[in-house]
Amino acid sequence: MSLHYDRLARYYDLIYAGKDYESETADQIRLIAEHQRSTGNDLLEVACGTGRYLEHFGKVFNCTGLDLNPPMLEIARERAQSARLVAGDMLDFDLGAQFDVVACLFSSIGYVHGIRNLRKAVRNFARHLKPGGVALLSPWVRKENFVAGSPHLQTYDSPDLKLAVAVVAELKGKSLSRMRFHWLIAERDQPVRYLDDDVHELAMYSHEDFLDALQRAGLEGKLVRMPDRPPGSPWMYVGVKPL
Repeated sequence: MSLHYDRLARYYDLIYAGKDYESETADQIRLIAEHQRSTGNDLLEVACGTGRYLEHFGKVFNCTGLDLNPPMLEIARERAQSARLVAGDMLDFDLGAQFDVVACLFSSIGYVHGIRNLRKAVRNFARHLKPGGVALLSPWVRKENFVAGSPHLQTYDSPDLKLAVAVVAELKGKSLSRMRFHWLIAERDQPVRYLDDDVHELAMYSHEDFLDALQRAGLEGKLVRMPDRPPGSPWMYVGVKPL
């Protein structure tokens, strides 16, 4: 993951201001209800970021959020005040508890590089699931759908702040997408800032890779198409831990 969220955390939600987290969360809650066989309502969101999902999950679940980046968690603490928030890495966190739902959303699983680490992360998710619990994994783009060289632009406009983030997607190796985000930040009474060293590398996995990782973790896995609410993938992997 990018190391620049200490400087950019407060701009992150503005760039994704058009993302409908509330409707997405409602879709995910319905999916959970369809598959959950455990009887509790404890939810863990891995890579929770600034808590945009947690603030809506918190209306239904007792929530815990985990993220690698402390500045993002500081924002989440203000937004999702009822949630327990913990700093940790999705590969090796150990919360000493099990949950009815473990969710890793908005393609965050792409920051896990390599099949071995994908299996390790999913195995860790499964270890934190109660029997009958549900894991949700929102995948990053598949390699066959990735368009190298494609330009992308996100903007935000208010009277006191203008943001633009431009990127041209690159292919690194066989299955790693690389995006160097170019930020242009104009704030009232401040010099215009330009940042071009915010680099994100997300691994692209096949359908078989995900199903294999879920099966190896002891979960019954399948792929579900969700309502299309860009940005982000409409696909969701669901893994159910047997009772």
